[in-house]
Amino acid sequence: MSVDWNACYHEGNTPWDKGEAHPALPELLAVHRDLLSRAGSLLVPGCGTGYDACFLAASLSAEVTGLDLAEEAIRRARHQDSAGRVRWRQGDFFSWDESADLIFEHTCFCAIPVARRHEYVAAAARILPPGGHLFGIFFLNPDHQDEEGPPFGIEREGLFRFFEDSFEVLWRQAPARTYPGREGEGRELCVLFKRRA
Repeated sequence: MSVDWNACYHEGNTPWDKGEAHPALPELLAVHRDLLSRAGSLLVPGCGTGYDACFLAASLSAEVTGLDLAEEAIRRARHQDSAGRVRWRQGDFFSWDESADLIFEHTCFCAIPVARRHEYVAAAARILPPGGHLFGIFFLNPDHQDEEGPPFGIEREGLFRFFEDSFEVLWRQAPARTYPGREGEGRELCVLFKRRA
């Protein structure tokens, strides 16, 4: 079933919007600062109202692009980005035609129907150069079953199988901090992928 994301924002049906960047982001940046600071450009697909993108833009020197299907999400992101640090774009990640050194994932992958997940991996592999990185906080275990999403759940090893042909895993770890309600073993996983040559 296709979701009208724009309507969700207008109706206030946005349980994924927590009003702040993910609490694990400072930890991720601290652990991987040397690697992440070398990126000249960073793409945040499914950026929503932009809290993660704004945090990344304030913390790194990369040019950050926030991309979302929903026009209303991008309008709100521009409004709350008072410093104007992020380049906001309304569009589809699957057909995005600009390159980036780095992609940050958080709740975009889990919003995609299971049958289309290979398109996410193909888009990431196309956008990133060999040696480019995808790092993110993957939402593995939502409150309901796969067929009732979005969000759609996935087991840890299943996640890696989707990416293994185009990406290698450099690092993985459960976040030390998360949003209230997402605590618990196996609910989220922080991963750093490297695009294979």
